[in-house]
Amino acid sequence: MKSAVRRTLAAVCMASVCALASAGSPEQSLQRTVSFADLDINHPAGAAVLYQRIRAAAREVCRPTSERDLAVAELTRSCVQDAIARAVTEVNAPKLSQYHETETSLLVVARR
Repeated sequence: MKSAVRRTLAAVCMASVCALASAGSPEQSLQRTVSFADLDINHPAGAAVLYQRIRAAAREVCRPTSERDLAVAELTRSCVQDAIARAVTEVNAPKLSQYHETETSLLVVARR
């Protein structure tokens, strides 16, 4: 199962629908492969490491050309969150999903 998920991640993980990531069509969207063959994602520690790798890849893919515009910053934030959520969904691992839910709820609280 792990290899099938990894191949799926290689194909679709981190494909950004954000205009910041790609000025072209969705088929030209940037992608990053996130490897986790070395992790046991059925345990919280492994899920946390994979989540950090996914977050780093999402930030790389969604990196704006300019960080000075607040609208661009908001689009970048949205792009990163969407890329992370889609990658977590693709992996479909309970511990990773739990970690994502915790991280997402912490972001909501921090913004209040």
